[in-house]
Amino acid sequence: MQPELALTFTSLFVIIIIYVEHKHSRERSIATWISAIWLLYSASKQLGTWLNIHSTIEAGSLPDRYFLLGLGALGFFILLKRHFLWRETLKKNHLLIFIIFYMLISTAWSRVPGISFRRWGREAIALIIACLLLSEKCPLKSLISVLMKVIYISLPFSLLLVKYYGTYGCQYNKFSGELMWVGIAGQKNGLALICSFSAIFLIWSLSKDLSQWTSLPSKIPVLINLFMLVLSIYLMMGPRRTLKYSSTSFISLLMGLILIMILRILTDKKIKIQAALIIIAITIILIGTFMPFTGKIPIKGIPELLGRDSTLTGRTQIWNSLVPYAKKKLILGYGFGGFWTTSLIEQIAVSAHNGYLDTILSLGFAGLLIFLIFLITLLLKCYKLIRGPWDIHILFLSMVFIFLIHNVAETSLGHLGSFPSSLIVLSSLIINSAESNIEDDPENNQEIYTP
Repeated sequence: MQPELALTFTSLFVIIIIYVEHKHSRERSIATWISAIWLLYSASKQLGTWLNIHSTIEAGSLPDRYFLLGLGALGFFILLKRHFLWRETLKKNHLLIFIIFYMLISTAWSRVPGISFRRWGREAIALIIACLLLSEKCPLKSLISVLMKVIYISLPFSLLLVKYYGTYGCQYNKFSGELMWVGIAGQKNGLALICSFSAIFLIWSLSKDLSQWTSLPSKIPVLINLFMLVLSIYLMMGPRRTLKYSSTSFISLLMGLILIMILRILTDKKIKIQAALIIIAITIILIGTFMPFTGKIPIKGIPELLGRDSTLTGRTQIWNSLVPYAKKKLILGYGFGGFWTTSLIEQIAVSAHNGYLDTILSLGFAGLLIFLIFLITLLLKCYKLIRGPWDIHILFLSMVFIFLIHNVAETSLGHLGSFPSSLIVLSSLIINSAESNIEDDPENNQEIYTP
């Protein structure tokens, strides 16, 4: 098949399934599309990459800058038109606001304060987009619709790029020459991460639908989601056709599914495991934080079991190179957006391949602590809001754990405008709103919460 024909078929397929989702969800608001575009952008390559505009990390990308400013301005305008309750929302989300404020303050001690401040603008836009979603009549339904849109666009077009537009959809390892699938993402693990989050969301959604199969008004959305689940697993397996292709994403997905099953069973039996969840979360955090500093894998044999060498595919060498920098400014870091430069990327790597270390480099242990308090608080709120064995707050809770696990060997913590941090931000505002509504009305048994 010619690439142009494949592009046409893929585009038509995506339009059709999005129309089906549109009819099924009954979402009519433009705000869901703004949120979906932003979330999709956060998981995708930058616009400058799509347009073949080469620039340094210091210069940034003008198309991306203006695109985000346009989205942020449009979102802010809609919020003003809706008379959004800023004060009430900011009060409910004080930890997230404190994170964004700390990021802003940290630009003052950055080596490049002007560049750091420009990068901080992305974080502020993340808050605007999240508030835009919260301003919907049914924020939870809107979030589900946003996730569906992102999945329905990202997975088919990733497959298209891999199969027919290899310049964009594939990369080759600069050391081994190995073929890697990247799809719409910037690198291999980015695509695998999209697939793992898509898979766990689709499994949760399918479990709800299949349990109500006979009463469903239409079976088409379920069949579409089944196809998307298969496609997400296929893409995550990569050209090797193995789940070990991206070990971090595979482990994250596996742990998320196990957690969902455990929570389902224990919720049915009304067994409380709040303390156990905190202990598990703190254990993951401690492993992720101190592993780069010790250079040792806490459980021997794990790398070999997952088809990796003892260096975790070179990660320990990267950590050894970055730890001396971290120790120089351990408490406050180099300021948000103030550490990574073009020369450092060329000398060491494109990232720390550990979200905890990367956050320390940027915001220090102080910033990392704030982030972790935010995540653990979010985790506890999710647990508090669980009402049934397959309630969406179980899904949110598992996503937080996937996020914590993924950052042990990859970098996604510390940047609110990058996937999956962007998804965590959207979820957090809705979760905080839900908790507030429950406290105001304990007898409220609705599944969809309004701000």
